[in-house]
Amino acid sequence: MSSYIITHNCESCWTRRVRQTASLMCNDCRIPMCDACSENHKKQFNHRNFSSLVKKEPTKEEDSDYQYEDSDDEESFPKGDKDAIKMSTLLLKEISVKLPEEKDCKVSGLSAFTSDVSTLIADVENRVLKLFDNNLELKWTVPVTRDCVGVTVVSEKSFATIAGKKLQYWDVEPSEDGTIVPKKEEEVEINHTGFAVHSNGKYIGVLMSSDYQVQIFHLSCDEMQAIDLKTITDRPITPGFTLLLDSDLDRFYISDRDYVNGTKLLSVSFTGEVMWECPVPASVGGIAECDNLLFVVSIGYAKIHMITKDGMDVGTLVSDEGKLPFHICTQPLEKTLIVSHNFTGSDRNIIRVYNLEEILYDQEKFEKDDDEIELP
Repeated sequence: MSSYIITHNCESCWTRRVRQTASLMCNDCRIPMCDACSENHKKQFNHRNFSSLVKKEPTKEEDSDYQYEDSDDEESFPKGDKDAIKMSTLLLKEISVKLPEEKDCKVSGLSAFTSDVSTLIADVENRVLKLFDNNLELKWTVPVTRDCVGVTVVSEKSFATIAGKKLQYWDVEPSEDGTIVPKKEEEVEINHTGFAVHSNGKYIGVLMSSDYQVQIFHLSCDEMQAIDLKTITDRPITPGFTLLLDSDLDRFYISDRDYVNGTKLLSVSFTGEVMWECPVPASVGGIAECDNLLFVVSIGYAKIHMITKDGMDVGTLVSDEGKLPFHICTQPLEKTLIVSHNFTGSDRNIIRVYNLEEILYDQEKFEKDDDEIELP
């Protein structure tokens, strides 16, 4: 049986999209760092209050949470994962998104067009956006700058990207000869470097981790509201690396990397009110929504948590040993989950598509049965 011991990632390295295990925590900044970055941090800011993040060997009870064996036997799942679903049983298809002329590929963002079923990928290694159709065949590419780290579909004929301190709005229209040529229509300066972008078709949200702020824009790219994450609770919020706007409600989901009390997924209204908190194992790499379920990836975990939109953890999807999910998005009409994997190892060029129909049906049936229970 293999053990997964969860560690923090160096945030300084991660801002460059490099995944490096953190060994120290700066207690002044509450930021985990690797050895090299901590030395630079000490020189730059003269901070000397550091704590070690090197994990001791877990106890038997602690270890049970992180063990996973590649077996169909129900007893192979850890104690807390008896209801876990193996992702390999849901797999529909997989493909390498590395093109023949490319030496490597790093997926830094995923999003999906709905009616013309297709998947939009941001490849930070090759500075390009790639669109794959429903058969995962390449339809088009468009070059972007090196700092373009996120992408989100806005409508069936538009999408948005985040590149440094710029929110970019693109139109997708056929040219005279019938070929599709994405065209950048607008570019909006934002206050600080954006780290994640997401649209629910009504608004566009940008997460700026360094400024502890979420900015909400109208589809015209006019800023509607800025939410200061330092003031929404009675404790400091350290936002993670991803953002999801709810498809129905005026709220968004982020993670709070609370290294003292544990990382949590937060549901926050557009007015800055925290609606609920749900514990998650580690810094969140991706959040996706389908029907009434949120799918949440914790960096370094070989599983995806399923959380209802009212904050209840209802189960996990467990990936094959060694496959660590990272960025995710859903295709609501197809009822599928699209997953990219960690930046290191052979899986970083691969995206996989999983069938969610049975999971969503079971959850809907459970909620309906629960509503029909008459209280005495």
